[in-house]
Amino acid sequence: MIAGASARGIAQTVLHPIDVMRTRLQAKGITSALTLETFLKGVVPQIVLALPAGAVQFVAFEFCKEKLRDLMPGENLQAARDLVAGAGGALAASVVRVPQEVLKQRIQADIYPNIMTALPTLFRQDGPMGLYTGYTATISRDVPWNALSFLFHAQFKRLFARFQGRTPNNDENLALASFSGSVAAVIMTPVDVVKTR
Repeated sequence: MIAGASARGIAQTVLHPIDVMRTRLQAKGITSALTLETFLKGVVPQIVLALPAGAVQFVAFEFCKEKLRDLMPGENLQAARDLVAGAGGALAASVVRVPQEVLKQRIQADIYPNIMTALPTLFRQDGPMGLYTGYTATISRDVPWNALSFLFHAQFKRLFARFQGRTPNNDENLALASFSGSVAAVIMTPVDVVKTR
């Protein structure tokens, strides 16, 4: 859980400037001045909520993997178990991820200047459920992306072991995970554009 939460927090923080530019390019009518201030837009909700989102996701993923071994036994169903467990982890994490995305993207898109304005304004206008605006669109992107990422990672690790005769070390595993997430992101980019707009 700690490893998953930390990994998610670090990855999202390192990639945050790219996420800002992606959001600003996908949103309509926003200019993208390349300043430090621009690249830091939405970083507070991203950092604060990335750790709990990662923790929930990886606990749920491991729980689903364990339960699915009993429900779907057999080596031939391993890929299906990986896919469903990845989706289960993402769905559980959506309780934290959707508010994170709502706050972060509204700040990135210049709807609010910062979290201190965003949160009270959102609560005043829409109540707590305002944090879940776009829930269906967000999980329509996140659940398949996470399911595919976990599936691809598991498959690439199996292929690596078959061709190398050993399991990947930490650096190789990181490379396989990065490649898996990248492939899933390419597949899910059209959904992401629709969600942001």
